[in-house]
Amino acid sequence: MDLTETTTIRGIVIPSAWNEKWEVISVAIATYNEGKYLVEDNIKGRQLLSLLRKRVVVNGILTKRDTKKVIKVDYFQEDKSRV
Repeated sequence: MDLTETTTIRGIVIPSAWNEKWEVISVAIATYNEGKYLVEDNIKGRQLLSLLRKRVVVNGILTKRDTKKVIKVDYFQEDKSRV
């Protein structure tokens, strides 16, 4: 683990992994500046499955592992603001 910090990101919820039935089992946040944050598997992270392809604001703990950014979600809401 190279980096740990609390942060807020805005972006779109996208699929990041599927099971053998091609059901989405984990998500990532694609930010408006073309960044990508994998969402850690916890209760809040799993709740984001219901917001696939929706714009969100996510607050959580950011960890960088190798070249991937992972966010452990503490709070999220749908982003109603204009981009």
